[in-house]
Amino acid sequence: MKDRIQRIIDDKNLTSSRFADEVGINRPTVSHILNGRNNPGLEVLQRILSTYKDVNAAWLISGVGPMYNSLQGESTIPFLFDENGSNMMDSQGGTEYPKEMGSKIAVSGIKMPDNQDNTTKNSPAVKVKKIAIFYSDNTYEEFIPMPK
Repeated sequence: MKDRIQRIIDDKNLTSSRFADEVGINRPTVSHILNGRNNPGLEVLQRILSTYKDVNAAWLISGVGPMYNSLQGESTIPFLFDENGSNMMDSQGGTEYPKEMGSKIAVSGIKMPDNQDNTTKNSPAVKVKKIAIFYSDNTYEEFIPMPK
């Protein structure tokens, strides 16, 4: 991912300091990402995508697809839990990314009922590792199954 961030910086003819200022993150954070010391967090990715609305989110996150969206300022990835099934747009027509409001973590064990198996029929070695539930207020809970 650091290479894709560097490509954005190069493509927009920015220095890493100018990029940090435009995106609204600390300069050392950008330096650490570009040097491979740290991976960018969700907030950094959200800030990049909200600052540069033409950058394709799928490309930035996973390297899939073109670097830029085919339609200027419009995200090509729908939000998973949109009530109307379309992207949330702000008043300027760009993708809206909610600000982090903190998170709560409730880790608890889950025991599957005896009559159910938590593996798939085609891959008996595949088991549920973690279940995360994300709420509309940007909090979440994680559930980790108890070992048998």
